[in-house]
Amino acid sequence: MNRLIFVLFLIGIIAIGGGAAWYLVDTRNEAFGPPIVATSTPQIEEGLAIYTNGPYGFAIFYPQDAEVSYTFDASYHLGANWRANALGDSEGAPIVSILPFHTESEDSYPRYFNAMVRIGASIDPAEIERCEAAALDQGETVLPDAVIGSKTWKAFAFESAGMMQYANGVSYRTIHEGRCIALERVRTGSSYREDAPSEKDISDEVLSKEYEALSSIVESFSFAR
Repeated sequence: MNRLIFVLFLIGIIAIGGGAAWYLVDTRNEAFGPPIVATSTPQIEEGLAIYTNGPYGFAIFYPQDAEVSYTFDASYHLGANWRANALGDSEGAPIVSILPFHTESEDSYPRYFNAMVRIGASIDPAEIERCEAAALDQGETVLPDAVIGSKTWKAFAFESAGMMQYANGVSYRTIHEGRCIALERVRTGSSYREDAPSEKDISDEVLSKEYEALSSIVESFSFAR
């Protein structure tokens, strides 16, 4: 009888401990946001790689030889903030930058050129409020809405130029899980042309094709939850 009582007591202790552990795990999930939901691995086509982000819940495909970084490099007309034309004092996070094409030269055209896709996010209330509106005072213009990954995004063209350098592109923005998400295809470069023609020059037509090729990366974006 004493042994039966001991066994029942032990079972009770285990049950209480299990309940406490569940409570702690549940509380932690509430503190750190919704749990990351595991999904099946998408089929990756030859020549492509996939970037997945658990905290923000998205995936995107890109050419496997592209440069990938988790900070944004600033150029003359494009800052390193979490998105183009973000408020100067806003809080936001650069998430990933994908650079499939880059060229740089000291004696041929162009001096430099970058074609890239950048993704950033912000929970700043001011940025969320202006997330789906054009920053008209900063030269953004409204484009037709875009459906990317089964979600409708607002789209805005942006452009800045001067001192023989430029930055332009399209900023796709949406509010997802209480965050403003910015998915942007961007080109930055030099328009300097005072050198004599060189066989190393790259034509504007080729540069434009590299920029337009970013569309396939943007279109592969999808939210996992």
